[in-house]
Amino acid sequence: MKNILIIILALLLAASIIAGLFSYFAYKNMNQALHECVKKASEEGKRVAQLSETQTKQMKSTYEGLLSGLKEQIEKEEVTLKNFQEALSITFVDRILFDFGKATLTPQGRKILERVGELMKNVTGKRIRVTGHTDNIPIAPDFQFKFPTNWELSAARAASVVRYFQEKAGLDPQEMETVGRSFYQPIASNETKEGRAQNRRVEIFIAPQIEIKGK
Repeated sequence: MKNILIIILALLLAASIIAGLFSYFAYKNMNQALHECVKKASEEGKRVAQLSETQTKQMKSTYEGLLSGLKEQIEKEEVTLKNFQEALSITFVDRILFDFGKATLTPQGRKILERVGELMKNVTGKRIRVTGHTDNIPIAPDFQFKFPTNWELSAARAASVVRYFQEKAGLDPQEMETVGRSFYQPIASNETKEGRAQNRRVEIFIAPQIEIKGK
């Protein structure tokens, strides 16, 4: 009986030692894994910070290039340029890119977009959203066979810009998207001729991919 008790105690002691060893190694592995996670998070943070700094510099350079390359159009108020540190927007009045009621780029429009496309090539990790806008005047009967409403016209104009960027400027199509807003996002009153002219526009928004996906 005494021997059995000793054996039982020895087994319990051995089990305790084994459990302690398992706990030690589990703690050691967990601590090592936590250390690796912290290290990776720190490295990722540095990488994101460096990427953000790089993108900010690229956007600034692109903005300055556009200011110089589109100076004439900006002075004529045909183009509006805005810089948001890591993002950039370019707004064109429709007449500079398209003839009335059409979605085919004019020769002048192609030349301007060529400049814009060349500068946008220098921005890495970007997302480009092209949005078409119209006024609230219904599509004339002569054009309704192609564009039944302003939805189709605004979307077709945005698509024409993106297609030009892909085919002529060599921009990656996976970095671009088109949006047609019809007349539902005006920036001026549609009650006046001047206001309607402002509302007929194409906007190009360039931003880091993670930022634009959240908009």
